Amino acid sequence: MFQRLISQLVLPLLIVGIGIAGLLWLSAKDAPPARTAQTPTPPLVETIPLLAEVPEFKIQVNGNVVSSREVTLSAQVAGTVVLKADSIESGRQVSMSAPLVQLDRSRFELQVDKTASEMKQVEADLRQLLIEEEGSKMLIELATREVRLTEAASQRFQKLLEKDAASPEEIETVERDELQSRNKLRLLLNQSELIPIRRERLETQHDLAENEQSLAELNLLHSTINAPFDGLITSIMVEQGDYVQIGDPLLTLVDMSTMDVECSLQLNDLYWLWNSEESIAPVDTRQTEVAEVVGAVGGAVGGAVGGAVGDAVGDAVGDAGRAAGVFEIPNVDATVTCEVGGQEFHWAGRLSRYDGAEINRRTRTVLCRVRVANPVRSEKVDGPPALMRGMYVTVTLNVKPRVELLRIPTRGVQPNDQVLTVADGVLRVHPIRPAKVLADSVLVRVDSTDLKPGDRIVVTTMVSPLDGVPVRELPPQNSVRDSATAELPDALEREP
Repeated sequence: MFQRLISQLVLPLLIVGIGIAGLLWLSAKDAPPARTAQTPTPPLVETIPLLAEVPEFKIQVNGNVVSSREVTLSAQVAGTVVLKADSIESGRQVSMSAPLVQLDRSRFELQVDKTASEMKQVEADLRQLLIEEEGSKMLIELATREVRLTEAASQRFQKLLEKDAASPEEIETVERDELQSRNKLRLLLNQSELIPIRRERLETQHDLAENEQSLAELNLLHSTINAPFDGLITSIMVEQGDYVQIGDPLLTLVDMSTMDVECSLQLNDLYWLWNSEESIAPVDTRQTEVAEVVGAVGGAVGGAVGGAVGDAVGDAVGDAGRAAGVFEIPNVDATVTCEVGGQEFHWAGRLSRYDGAEINRRTRTVLCRVRVANPVRSEKVDGPPALMRGMYVTVTLNVKPRVELLRIPTRGVQPNDQVLTVADGVLRVHPIRPAKVLADSVLVRVDSTDLKPGDRIVVTTMVSPLDGVPVRELPPQNSVRDSATAELPDALEREP
């Protein structure tokens, strides 16, 4: 009994003790080695120097070549097309004053001859009137003398009648002669008074005939359609034998002496053009002349009345001059580039004007024109000889900003518009506000950041960088891209 009780109590306890001892032994065998605190290694970063301030940069936009002037020549007189040279076809180049289309001239030549004959007739009537005027003066003198004689005879017969030496019948005869002479004189005087009126009527007829002759000569001149400028024919609407009415289009001529490039600029680009040192808004010559005249008048009035009036007029003239260029695009130089056959060909141009002076609601851009004064290339060894309508080109505008800018390579800008610099092995975080984003770099205003030339900026992408943490900087000789990056601004400025 006692042994059975011991076996039931001691044996389980022994088994449990052996299990606990084995567990403790196994736990002591798998215990990790003692940990020792180690200092973390600072991250390794690549840096490049931040170069000097940006004196200038370039804005590039794409554009299409369009004609600066396209004219549709229409018939100014009606007639039949009697001549159109075979060389006058679409795509042909013509020179200024070259005959293009000839209308029937016979009707206009007859009209010129008719008006010339009418003028000769009126001139003959004027000469006849001059002779009549001279003859009328002589007749008036004779009639005046005749009236004097009849008056003297009448007076003598009156005296004889008082002496009973003449009869009443003789007195009546003398008085009748006197009345006839007076009537004759009156008729001659009336005719002489009508001569100026007749002359005025004839002179008016002469002027009318002269105007009709000028109109006939103008119609005769307009029967020949000549090229108003050197250009290229783009379309022909008539052929020989067609009858055209006044206003019917005949052909379309494009001016090839100058060409325009149509391009769209963003407001950000226009901002830098407005604030460029070379931006000169063109002012209309007539507005300038008016401003000069008003200024002279203001100076005179100010000298006579007082200096306040002169100052007021001067301020008004200045405001007028400034308002004259408000809606004009900055007049900056441009380079037009066309790539053909793997080569680039360049033309010199100038930003000319807005094309509508409004912002496109869909693209939020402003349509502009670049004027190329000489579209024909001087070197004709290879490539296109001239700019042609429809060419797809690149327009490069040179900007010299009035504000100071820093150029940061694109790979030096971290996410969230941050730039990291290293100074004495410590990382510094600089938030930036990009003023202009270029193809390979970002421009930042100097007055909006604490970055300065000479700072070592980090080009290694870092996730969640912290200001003030230690970093290790690669030696300059180990930075493969350090030297190439140092020449980045010059390379970008040389980009077309």
